[in-house]
Amino acid sequence: MAERFKIPVGVFIMLRQNNQVLLQLRQNCSFAGHWGFVGGHLDGNEQIATAAIREVKEEIGVQICSEDLVLKTICHSNQGVEYLQFYFECRKWTGDIQNLEPEKCAKLGWYSWDNLPENTCPYLKPAVQKINQGISFYEDEF
Repeated sequence: MAERFKIPVGVFIMLRQNNQVLLQLRQNCSFAGHWGFVGGHLDGNEQIATAAIREVKEEIGVQICSEDLVLKTICHSNQGVEYLQFYFECRKWTGDIQNLEPEKCAKLGWYSWDNLPENTCPYLKPAVQKINQGISFYEDEF
C-alpha cells in the first residue's frame, strides 16, 4: 500500500501590543536577513496550539496560553514545498521577551503593523494582507 501524502505544518505567532508586532531578524537559516514572526514547525504528535506555545517559549522565553491565541488566517501554500501555515495573534504573555536563539535570530524588534520592514519574509506579506482583509483561509502559489 502506498504511503499517504504528508504535509509540513508551520505555526506563526504575532505577539502584539497596541499597533506593534514583535519580529525576529533571521540569520543562518532560510530567509536570512529578513524579519519574521516567532514561529516554527509542528513536531508531530502535538496539537497546533501546543506547537505555538512551545515555539514562543523556545524562541523568546515567554509563556502564552492557548486561550489567548486567536487564529487569524491559514495558508495552504506551494512554493516548491507544500505547506499549511497557521497564523495566530497573541496579545497576552508572561515573562520577559528575550532572544533565546541568537544563532538563528540576529535581533528582535517591535514594528508598526501598518509599516512592516521592507525586508519582511516574503511569505508573510500575503498573510498580513489577508489578515488585514479579514480572510481566514487562502491558497498561495499553486
